[in-house]
Amino acid sequence: MYIKKSEREQRQSGAIVKTDRLHYNGCMKQLLNTASALDMLSGDTSLYKLLADSFLYENHFERHTFNALITARKLTEAASYVHRTKGAAGQIGAELLHEAGQQLEDALRGRSDGDIAELAAHFANIYDKTISALTEQHTRI
Repeated sequence: MYIKKSEREQRQSGAIVKTDRLHYNGCMKQLLNTASALDMLSGDTSLYKLLADSFLYENHFERHTFNALITARKLTEAASYVHRTKGAAGQIGAELLHEAGQQLEDALRGRSDGDIAELAAHFANIYDKTISALTEQHTRI
């Protein structure tokens, strides 16, 4: 699934952007691609900071909530729960989390045959890494 991993820092709009790049399904994806997110926001750094704050402090992915939905076999609700985090991840340029969320959501909705437990563990791992990278970036902005 992962072919190559590297880290680098780049300057974009005065902010340091830490990236964790992976070749994922034939495409280069980054843990946190702030440049891409800012492009989607027409360079509005204030809006980006607002979205990043929301992701960090308001839009938490709670494993116990997700696990309770899975245990209750409420797969559609679990998919919607993942969808919310996936969408927020896309807005802040968290490409790997967005991709992992899409795969998990597809499995939960029966659109793919992925192993839900494996995909959920991967999603949670990438979520934690995204939170760490975003927190580190946030302290520099």
